[in-house]
Order: sequence, then C-alpha cells, then structure tokens
Amino acid sequence: MDQGLNQKIDAYIAENKEQLLQDIAALVAIDSVEGTPEEGAPFGKGPRAALVGNGWTADPFKMRIQDGWLLGRGVSDDKGPMVVALYALKFLKEQGYELRYPIRALIGDNEETHMQDVEYYLKNYPAPVFCFTPDAEFPVCNGEKGHFGGKIVSPVCNGVICDFEGGVANNAVPDRASALLHTDITKLKNAPNITLEPAGEGCVRVRGWGKAGHAAMPEGTVNAIGLVVNYLLDNGLCNDAERAYLEALRKLHASTAGTGLGIDCADGPFGPLTIIGGRIYMEEGRLVQTIDSRFPTCTDGDKLAAQVTAALGSGAQLQDVDAAEPFYIEADSPAIQACINTYNEVTGEDAKPFTMGGGTYARHFPYAVSFGPEHVDLPLPEFGGPMHGANEAAPIDKLLEAVKIYILALLRLEEIDF
Repeated sequence: MDQGLNQKIDAYIAENKEQLLQDIAALVAIDSVEGTPEEGAPFGKGPRAALVGNGWTADPFKMRIQDGWLLGRGVSDDKGPMVVALYALKFLKEQGYELRYPIRALIGDNEETHMQDVEYYLKNYPAPVFCFTPDAEFPVCNGEKGHFGGKIVSPVCNGVICDFEGGVANNAVPDRASALLHTDITKLKNAPNITLEPAGEGCVRVRGWGKAGHAAMPEGTVNAIGLVVNYLLDNGLCNDAERAYLEALRKLHASTAGTGLGIDCADGPFGPLTIIGGRIYMEEGRLVQTIDSRFPTCTDGDKLAAQVTAALGSGAQLQDVDAAEPFYIEADSPAIQACINTYNEVTGEDAKPFTMGGGTYARHFPYAVSFGPEHVDLPLPEFGGPMHGANEAAPIDKLLEAVKIYILALLRLEEIDF
C-alpha cells in the first residue's frame, strides 16, 4: 500500500469521524418504513432499507453510542453503510482525483420490499459497467441465492380463530405473534414461550414469544407464529378446516431448512435452502401466511411451487408466487479480485469471496456484487442486536475501516479495463 496515501486516508477519517457519525444519526432519525404512495414519493414518506421491528430498549430512530457501537434502526443495514460509501466519494472529490470512469452513488428507497426503484433506474439510465452495494458483509459477496416467495392462504373457516397476527416484514422471522380465540381461558394449559390473556366476551389472546432474525440467515431464530400454531394444534383450538390449515403451517415452521415441506436441498456454491414464514394476518375471513425462501442452484421456482403445493394438501392454497433465480460471478473476475485484494490489504486477512442468501440490489445489475461493512462474524454486545432485529448495532471502528477499504477499492477499480 502507498504509505503516503494511507496516511492521507487515515487523517481524512480522523477529521471526518464525528460528522460521519452525525450524518448516520440524522438518517436513523427518519422513520423510513415504506408507506402510502404520494406524489413524488412512490414508496411513501419514509421508505427505507430496514423495516422496524419490536423489542427495542430505546427509540429505534434515535441513534445511540455505547462502548464503541452504534445502535439504531439502519446503522448496520443500510443507513450506516450508505453514509460510509458517500464519505469515500467525498475523499476522492476533495483530493481532486481525475477518474478514468465516472463514479455515481445510487441511493434507493425500496430495497427491502420490491426493488422497484432499481427497475425504474435501469429503464431510464444505462447500467454501470460495474457496481457494488454496501448492503452486505466483507470481504465480498459474489453470489446470491434465488428467492421464492408467496402466500399460504386458508379457506373461510368460521371457526375458533377470530384473528391471527404476527410479523412486520415478509423477509424477517417474527419474535411475536398472537391469535384471538373464542374459548374459555380456564381450560387452557400453560406452555413455554406462550402467554394467555383474557380478551373479553369469551375470548382469549394467545401470544407467542420467539427470537427475530433475517430470512436469509434464520439459523438460531424462533418463529413466534410457529409457536402459536403449535399451541393451537396441541390444544385443539380449531375446527376441522382450521386444523387442516394449521397442519400445513406446522410443516412450514417445522424447519428453516424446508424439511417439513420436503423442499430441503443444498449445493456447493450456496449451501442449503432456507425458508421462513414472515407475516400472518386475516383478510376477508381467510388466514394468510407469507413465506420467504432463499434457494441454491439445485432447485428452481417452478419446482418449489409444485413441492410446496403438494405438501400443503387440501387445507391451504399457495398464492401470489414470485421467484428469482440465483446469480453468481466467478471469484477470479477482475472486479471481484480488486475488491477482495483491497479488503485483505487493509485488514491483513486472507479472506475469500463468499455467497449468501440475502438479496441485494446487486442481483439486478449485469456486473455487480455486494461489498459491505456488516460483520456477522463479530459477537454482538449484550446490549446490541442484529440487522432487522431489536437494538440493531454496528461497530464504529469497522464502519471507519470501511471508508478506507472503499477509497482504495474504487481507485483499484479505476485501473481495470471493463
């Protein structure tokens, strides 16, 4: 590494650290959950890249600093990384670099839900010869699993269940869910992670308490919807039509690897398939459970639809299916090598490119990767949580390190013949 450039970058980071953190805090303060479309705001007043969860010990939209960590909705995914990337560009501008390729920062508003923003961009502007998104962890992600989604819908049951609600996003494992039932609370049994509340007029609210997480990395999560489903089945709190539907949901929630539905599979580049149920709600008397699966190359959307439909049986229908195939860029391609070599140079590591289950903007561009400062390998402090979870946390030193990585990687990318 050029020592003069290295010292210049270090001085820049030290000089801009406080303002960088203030800028992240300003973005965190915006409640940017997708809302009702308005003129000039197609995804609502507050679209953002991370949907708000439950269980926060403080206001999610007021950033806090504790023991070298930032806490707030978006500090890790993706408001913090976005600001970091902008500060890398600020350095190049202030230093007056003459760039072989112009660099453009694209900031989207719809990444967590439909990615309609990037569709609009590509319809109206030429695709970049190469781009990366900071929406991932280092060193560099050169492949993303396919995505399969849909809804598991019940018939109109007119049974014991008056209402069933849980989850805040299709792509997140919910940590809480509840069902409102016509039943006598005195006849119900206690169960782990279940609470029972009188709800008036012969009704009971059954609440499940789980552990949240992202659909792309559901290992170790506990789906609160599945807890309530199991409780209702185990205690006979359903009529025949509801039982048939709940049995179908039990197959979904039996395993995040898809074994209950018979869709489990794995391959070399991507590893195993994952599937979760993100939200459940009632609509016109029908129960609706959303599903989110990330799948490797050993299956495809049509096969998954057929397998899930067969597993559900006659008690539920699979509706509103959508699927996107996996994408993969060879690790020895020049741009991938520029990113990975820069990361290893700055950190002293010997890391290799990896693939993941998460879906980012990268999959929509012809030559793109995710290259970001999230660090799922770092143990979280007791007061911190993961992206998409309560008390979302990001280490300050890793965000600042990412500024240097981005500056050097961008300069290295400028040397490639695209």
